[in-house]
Amino acid sequence: MSWRPLFFVMIFLIALLSPMNTNLVGLAEGQDTVVCCDSVNLDLHLIGSDSSGTLSPFIQDLGETTIAKTIANAVTSEETVGTWSLPEVWPGTVPAATWTLNMAYEVSDAAGAQVNATASLQIGSQTFSAATPAGNSFLAQGTGTLTFEIEVDATSITSASNVVLTLTARTVVFSLPAGDAKLEFQWGSEDSDSVLEGEMPLMSLTLLDPEVEGSEVYFSVVIESYWGTKILSNSDSLNMRVNGVLLSGDPIETSQGDGVRVTWTWLDAAGGEETVDTQVELVLQVGGATLSGAASFMIETFDSDSGTGTYYPPDEPLQTNGDGSPLDIVGTFSIESEDSGLRLTRETSITLGGEMAFWMRWGLDHMGDEVTDLSPVLKSFQEGSVTEDERVSRSIEPNEVNEFERQMLTGASTSSGLCSYFLSVGLGLDGEELLGSFRNFETISIDLELNGEPDVVNHPVTLVFKTSEFVVLNEQMTLLRSFITVQPAPLWSDLSLSLEGTSSGFSAFMNAKVLESEDVRLSHSRLPWGESIVISGTDLGQDDDFTFTFVPTNTPLYSPVPLLVGVGIALLIGLYVALRMTQNRARRILALEMLLIPLVALIHFFAYPPLFLGGAVGFTLILWWISAAASPRIGPSEEALALLNTPSIPCPACSTNNAVLSDERPLRFACAGCERVIKLVA
Repeated sequence: MSWRPLFFVMIFLIALLSPMNTNLVGLAEGQDTVVCCDSVNLDLHLIGSDSSGTLSPFIQDLGETTIAKTIANAVTSEETVGTWSLPEVWPGTVPAATWTLNMAYEVSDAAGAQVNATASLQIGSQTFSAATPAGNSFLAQGTGTLTFEIEVDATSITSASNVVLTLTARTVVFSLPAGDAKLEFQWGSEDSDSVLEGEMPLMSLTLLDPEVEGSEVYFSVVIESYWGTKILSNSDSLNMRVNGVLLSGDPIETSQGDGVRVTWTWLDAAGGEETVDTQVELVLQVGGATLSGAASFMIETFDSDSGTGTYYPPDEPLQTNGDGSPLDIVGTFSIESEDSGLRLTRETSITLGGEMAFWMRWGLDHMGDEVTDLSPVLKSFQEGSVTEDERVSRSIEPNEVNEFERQMLTGASTSSGLCSYFLSVGLGLDGEELLGSFRNFETISIDLELNGEPDVVNHPVTLVFKTSEFVVLNEQMTLLRSFITVQPAPLWSDLSLSLEGTSSGFSAFMNAKVLESEDVRLSHSRLPWGESIVISGTDLGQDDDFTFTFVPTNTPLYSPVPLLVGVGIALLIGLYVALRMTQNRARRILALEMLLIPLVALIHFFAYPPLFLGGAVGFTLILWWISAAASPRIGPSEEALALLNTPSIPCPACSTNNAVLSDERPLRFACAGCERVIKLVA
């Protein structure tokens, strides 16, 4: 047996195992470190009804409407004002501290109210309470805040523990009451924000051992709480610092157990072994609680340009960080006469950004993956022609794009196909409200555009739908309606909408209008060769409602070309009649009224209904004719009058009457008709 093949095999294995060639995987020494927090100072806002209210650490949960408990009569026995509970409790130790309840109130139709009230706070198995202080029990007329200071002893709580606040009024006596004297305890809105201030466990922050890949280092923090992504969306800020420098760029969010893992990419490693100091900081409330922690790690990096600059998670990334991703809808649509009907052609581009774009790119790179645990919507895509080399390559190959487009088209003509399922469950969009009824499409095509970036990074992705269908003539149709479905955690924010529509010269968008919204704007114009419609809206919320409807028609009365011809003929005939009427009359007023022609043109351009346009044309013609009839007649000029008194003589040759303009005799002059010389001697 020859030794040469064995020699080359050994050389190959040594090359693979050599540390000098590990340019993709580096070294990180350390361990996951819980850096925060045993307990935090926080404000719990009173939310909800008086019988089943809740306590929330998020000021964003406050509504626009104030909730109130009204006491209209003097109270001589205990009456419950309200009960509020914390939905979920993070296990840990509640330290001994003074909790403060600031309860908003309003006294009306009385000089004031003498109040004896008690605030009770149940934490786990223990209950703590505080009554109104002796010197602060009189509430003056108007608005104010009733304060309770509750002394809380140190205690332990578990995930099954309860935190419940109860406010009761034992005695309420009005001073100098009028007929409708009352006391209102208020909460639940920014104008009347009642707050319970305290200190307790809320979550934990864990800095994970960094992951090293070539020259890229990925630092992660796991936020464990019962609030999930709501912590990310409602907190004021979350950031990571490495060696004191704030990491920029969009982090990648994935789920990890009961928590959320947030990962940043660090590109400034010095190379080789080094110790780095990391610090994570979560500002839960503006001017309020700040959670932070720090840890040091030993890492080893290598020079490499094989990374993408973005962490590639082994698990499916989250679709939202709680705030939502930007969504841009850009499209065109047109109607044209065809086979005694109208064909509607549409092209709609859906551009996803933020976390949704990264989630979709990651999913495309895992098409047909049987190893990784995928969500149902990503698992619904089959392997198709995608190979193992193309899958999980951190880059989206053309074959994966083609396979996605092919599978999306399969059953796209039905509301139960993969296309509708992906739009609804995956993207949180109602496809039929956005694109139209799939059952009515004559043709449909779906294109996926990566916008110049094939790697799995946070970069926008665009889905382009092209459809055509026949529409029912002279019946109102809904082209577009609010298309974002209800979502527990918002997938979308900053919705931008821009649609442009055109018609042919013999079709029109009759009665086009946007309903239910003032944020979506409609511009409608009529040109000689067709109508134009522009629908636009920016910074729309996922709860904003809007509907765009119109009546497709090819009726000559509404179609641009026949309507323009009719208006033009009517104006020409009216102008001709007015000119004939003023043949011997002054035309100054008529000339001034020619300014009505541009006004009629503007009414036509801004696509006013034919009835309104016809009224403008009729008003113009009547005004012209009235002005023509009322214009003064033009009398003969001085020269004409002089000619009337001048003697004349007919030409003997042609009988043309020639004026005799001189008394000189004999007089010779040329005939005005035949130019022969006439001699007048007497």
